[in-house]
Amino acid sequence: MMAGGERSVGSIMAIDPADLWVAADEDFQEWVLERAYADNPAQCPLSTDEDDPTCSLIHFAQGSLEVVHDDLRRVLPPAQLKKAIDILRVVGIDDAFVVRRELVNYKKTCLNIQRCATQLDRDLRQLVTFFKGSDDERIDIDDERIYVHSDRHTALCDALGQCKGALGVMSDLRQFVKTVCCVSRHPAKATPEYLAGLPRSLKHLRKYVRCAGDTVASQRGHTAVNEVHEADGGDDGADFHRGEESGAAHLARAMDGFANLGWPPRIVSFMRKSLVAKGAVKALWMHSELIRGLTHLDEYLRLLRGCVTELEAMPNLVDVCASALSASRVEGVHGGDASILQRVSRACRVRKELNQLYGAVEALGDQTTWLRRIADVPTERLFVAGDADLRASTSMFIPSGFRVGDLFARQRAVCDGEFPRMMRVLRDEGWPTHLLGRLGAEKRTETNFKETTCRVCERGFSSLWVHRFICVACELNERFELGRCPYRESCASPFCPHANRCFVCDSWSCAECRLIRGDGEECLALAEDIDPDLTYLDWDRTLCTTRSGASPLKGTHAVDPDLLSMICSRPKGSVHIVTRNSYRDDIKTFMARAGLPDDIPVHTVKKHQSKAEVILEGNEGTILFVDDSVAEHMDERLMRSGVFRVLFGRALS
Repeated sequence: MMAGGERSVGSIMAIDPADLWVAADEDFQEWVLERAYADNPAQCPLSTDEDDPTCSLIHFAQGSLEVVHDDLRRVLPPAQLKKAIDILRVVGIDDAFVVRRELVNYKKTCLNIQRCATQLDRDLRQLVTFFKGSDDERIDIDDERIYVHSDRHTALCDALGQCKGALGVMSDLRQFVKTVCCVSRHPAKATPEYLAGLPRSLKHLRKYVRCAGDTVASQRGHTAVNEVHEADGGDDGADFHRGEESGAAHLARAMDGFANLGWPPRIVSFMRKSLVAKGAVKALWMHSELIRGLTHLDEYLRLLRGCVTELEAMPNLVDVCASALSASRVEGVHGGDASILQRVSRACRVRKELNQLYGAVEALGDQTTWLRRIADVPTERLFVAGDADLRASTSMFIPSGFRVGDLFARQRAVCDGEFPRMMRVLRDEGWPTHLLGRLGAEKRTETNFKETTCRVCERGFSSLWVHRFICVACELNERFELGRCPYRESCASPFCPHANRCFVCDSWSCAECRLIRGDGEECLALAEDIDPDLTYLDWDRTLCTTRSGASPLKGTHAVDPDLLSMICSRPKGSVHIVTRNSYRDDIKTFMARAGLPDDIPVHTVKKHQSKAEVILEGNEGTILFVDDSVAEHMDERLMRSGVFRVLFGRALS
């Protein structure tokens, strides 16, 4: 300890918190900025204006309780520090950061599930369309002719309906949780419109309830009852904003615990600014919005289950057809209040709605259970952002008992059982007449048809069969027979041998390949999970918004806020920058201005060198490498090593 209570941090003089506690008001701000934060002045929260919504907070690290505690350790003496930490725990900030972490990773999980389910939905639609009418059974009942699907085609239709229902739920949940994660750090900003509009904002759930209600009503011959529309924000007088609280309300509640301590106003003001700048108030707000949203999800689940009960009581398709056939053979059809075709049509509609509801209810019931576990603050990690392959999901990414993946896996099994049959037909017989004759078999060059003309076989199709200029038949041949990316003829991106997917064109991630696609949030979550001994970050278009080796001091640039938080959470000396940008001194200057620690080495790699030389040279243990260029990840030494690689992209969630 040095004279005056000061202590040394490297070559910079720091001040003892006890001296700040008794400092005069006119000295406090200068001492905090120049001494307490001498090693990282950009992270000092004193510049925060919690009453001005235009105040920028983007350069402050956030996302973990540790960055808040670091602020407190810099200005509070030990006794007051312990008391402050206890108060923050009591008001729920510790729990809120746990909830925040789980929600961020859950959001990623929803995105991965949604991507796989969207592809599954497309595959099932292709199969249902391809085999439509191919093996239907014809039934003649008096003057009316009915075609009944075979069991295998019925299974496809049922799987498609259930997949659609579950996919809609996951889309709504992802949007809901994504918006919760995007509430502002600044307490003076308004609640996002999507959250303010709940439950009406949950558009798929709202549609399912309405459609099911209309089906029930049409079967009974009257209009839908009001109860079916309660959850969508109809004219029932429901208060959409019940329980909604602003960030300012959460800040006020968090500071209530310090109101009667008699602490100096400057200290209390510093704490307010820290809770705002470092994301503590945002975490509280997120927790509150999650709890509020769960009440709406529970109500939708109740209504959907009620719709299922009512629809199951309606005449089903099998019974309607059997009854009509029996009546025709025994006593003939004598009219009645509806023709056979009308009754069959109604029964088909009921079955279609039921399949969609079965998928929606199963998915929503499972997901509300997990969201409630998150809201109740889990004591163990539940979700870790990662692999996009549902069929290869493990406890590393998804907790045991997370059943929505099993739901889609069942539908995928139905799909995979029929896809080989479709491929055999295409190979041996070509496209069915009902598709080829209707869509056309010749290449079409008009501008509006270019996107639906296959670049390989040069046939023209509808958008169902052509994706990114290649038809489904040629796409599957490129993937599974030739083992290459189907979307670009000369694609240089790595191709996953485990799933026959291109990491870039398919936005793929693979745990076995140790290469995942992710943004800053995913890098932060991965670092928390694997706890790397060393972390190497690219500069251009990764940590910083600069491009093509430009100086960060020219123009307007910023660092990625989640990568900034990750850096601040890692041990000193464990983070390195490895870049081809030659402006090393400018990078260091910019880093100091942006609030990055001053002990981060910057390695400049020449054009003829590989970044693997820097990353692997003399290094052991767990290594994390983050870069936006796929070429940097393709060095054989990196691919053979145990390095965890992240192909970085902004806003991938």
